[in-house]
Amino acid sequence: MPTWRAAALLSAPHKLCFFWAGVHWALAALWWAAWQFAPALGLAWSWRIPPSAAHGLWFTLGPMPLFITGFMFTAGPNWLRRPPVDARVLRWPVAIFSAGWALALAGFHAGAGLAAAGLAVAACAWSLLAWRMLRLVALSTEEDRRHAKAVAAAAVAMLACLAGSALALALGRADALERIVRAGLWWGVAVVFVVVSHRMLPFLGEGAWPWLDARWPDWPLWALASVPLVQGAAALAGPWLDGLAASRWLLALHLAVVAGLSLRLSLRWIGKPPLRQPMVAMLFRPLLWWDAALCLLALSWLPVVESAFSFRLAMAGVHTLTLGYMGGTMLAMVTRVSATHSGRSQAIDRVARRLNALLQVTVVARLLAALWPSAAFVALPVAAAGWLIVAGTWALRHGRWLGEPRADGRPG
Repeated sequence: MPTWRAAALLSAPHKLCFFWAGVHWALAALWWAAWQFAPALGLAWSWRIPPSAAHGLWFTLGPMPLFITGFMFTAGPNWLRRPPVDARVLRWPVAIFSAGWALALAGFHAGAGLAAAGLAVAACAWSLLAWRMLRLVALSTEEDRRHAKAVAAAAVAMLACLAGSALALALGRADALERIVRAGLWWGVAVVFVVVSHRMLPFLGEGAWPWLDARWPDWPLWALASVPLVQGAAALAGPWLDGLAASRWLLALHLAVVAGLSLRLSLRWIGKPPLRQPMVAMLFRPLLWWDAALCLLALSWLPVVESAFSFRLAMAGVHTLTLGYMGGTMLAMVTRVSATHSGRSQAIDRVARRLNALLQVTVVARLLAALWPSAAFVALPVAAAGWLIVAGTWALRHGRWLGEPRADGRPG
């Protein structure tokens, strides 16, 4: 039986960052599942900030930034032709970031001031990691740095969201958290997923319309990236858009157009040989959730839709985006990176396929809860339990791999 050693986490950036991201992911999933099951168990929870804001904050800016950091400092040097990043220089920012979130979690239930302090600590730690990303990009002489630049810019947006959330709580403005978190989701995490999907996946590249590729080779990237840019601005605008029917029509039209373009890029691969590969197939499904999210969000912006149903459509769209697209893409990518770098010959094995299948069930359950409130008392706990099983299984399994010697006996 291989020996697990904490020191092994410092041998590569993805080992350190993925391990602690997995801890965040599993704990956040356990925390939210416990909240969903608390009423049935007769347990009372105290909240010092709105539960939906706390949920959005930790789920968006807890595990995701660390997964992004691990990926960026593993793939980034290859993209940018820079020397490998020493994981030891990341250990204190990662540790302080995690400690900040522990304080913030306590503050969600004990006091807004403590939550503000925890978020401020996490923001300070994240600023160090974001600075290293910016330096990695700035020192590169590689001609094509567009994807890496976008990831670094998104890291700055996540920093602004963490700092803005801490400031809002410190000033007693918890009502502003929803808009800040939504902007951080779009301008931060969503930008990263879109640009990385464009770089790593053939589905989102050129080839749909050769005449357009010839005139504007980067049109798929900018069309897809326009969604988080516009939706992030709309999130901050918030209530001011409610009475502006023309703006809402334009937002709906923009999402519908990009959804159509994205579907055209994705569906042309149906039946093609690459989709027979387990890893490619596992990455293809989240793109369909991306398309579904854009359609749901487009409908939610239509002024002719009744406000209560519009809200349900928006919630369904956001969770389709986060659980379906981001969750599915993240599960596939971090599984592949941790498995292959741990010397496993088969990255997408039976366990990975089962986790992916359970994730699809989880997304469907969460959509049912959003669109049909009468089903939420069953669908929400099912979704929470599914997400917990996926997160917990991944964290336990891959967390063990990340601290063990390579399975193939090779060094590294």
